Amino acid sequence: MRVCLISEARSYHTQRWTTALAREGCEVHLISAYDVDIPKVILHRLQIYTPNPLKQLMNNARVRKVIREIEPQVVHLFGLFSLSSLGTMVLIRGLKNLVISVWGSDVVPGGDRETFKESLIKKYLLNRADRIVVSSEYLAREAVKYLRWPLDIDVVLWGVDLTVFPFVDRKKKGEVVTLGFAKRLHPLSGPDILLKSFKYAHDRCNMKLLLKIAGDGPMEAQLRQDAVQMGLSDSIEWVGWLENTEALNNFYRSIDLFVMPSRRESLGVSAIEASASGLPVVASRFGGIPEIVIHGQTGLLVDPEDIEGFGEAIISLAEDEDLRMEMGRRGRRIVEERFDWRSSVSRMIEIYGQVAKSP
Repeated sequence: MRVCLISEARSYHTQRWTTALAREGCEVHLISAYDVDIPKVILHRLQIYTPNPLKQLMNNARVRKVIREIEPQVVHLFGLFSLSSLGTMVLIRGLKNLVISVWGSDVVPGGDRETFKESLIKKYLLNRADRIVVSSEYLAREAVKYLRWPLDIDVVLWGVDLTVFPFVDRKKKGEVVTLGFAKRLHPLSGPDILLKSFKYAHDRCNMKLLLKIAGDGPMEAQLRQDAVQMGLSDSIEWVGWLENTEALNNFYRSIDLFVMPSRRESLGVSAIEASASGLPVVASRFGGIPEIVIHGQTGLLVDPEDIEGFGEAIISLAEDEDLRMEMGRRGRRIVEERFDWRSSVSRMIEIYGQVAKSP
């Protein structure tokens, strides 16, 4: 199977998917504006978007020429994001066997409303796909709003490699319960909600709590300042950005409970990884998260922005070690059943095959 993806080579998700497809025997070509070495993937560095209309037409001509030379059986527009432009509308026009993936914020409006231009571009792109692939049922419901006529939307869950994220049988540790947060320090991830919720739990819990924050981002300086003002300096460990899966695994092994108070989340891969590692998850009841975290069984769901709700959820699990361990075991079973990475990749290749054979 020869497939040409158009995406951002710097993206972790792009690298993960292209590498997996190549390992499964696909001839993978990736058109990207950035030059990144991805094993077994043939990279074509081409400028895709520019605000200059004339240069955009020239870019389109170059990209379409490369696609003709590749002669792919499938063209996959993998994520919209910066690719969503009037120029991209011209770029994909007439492409055969076109698969389009949406990831979340590329199709879900960033605010309460989206502009006419944003809506126009999304409608045009999605309605010219032969197949649309999303990572959650939530995203399927969002994507269908842009369709003018019935079109297949395939939910391909972004699973995890169960060998990379092994189950950790956590033993009783005593009086200290360690919470973990591993997301970008950005308003959408809710790190400010995390701090306030942790303060609430810290002051009321019968157990001693430690919070490990992994990540960086635009809110980091303010969060550190807020932690000092809240009197939490001795109870928070700033881990920084986790560079690779080994560091991420070590992080999951070092905590007892994973907290994800996101304001927006299309799926929540971090919750899948944490559950695979045997951690109970306290997360927002939003987007695709309830498809991962089963309330009362593998973790606890709380309404977004509900600081007291998150605080109480943290306290209830921090004070009940047996419940934490049972939820962690159930979470691992759910991941094994629904979020095995091998099944995700196999399903994507199956979709490619169906599109390539379609008349």
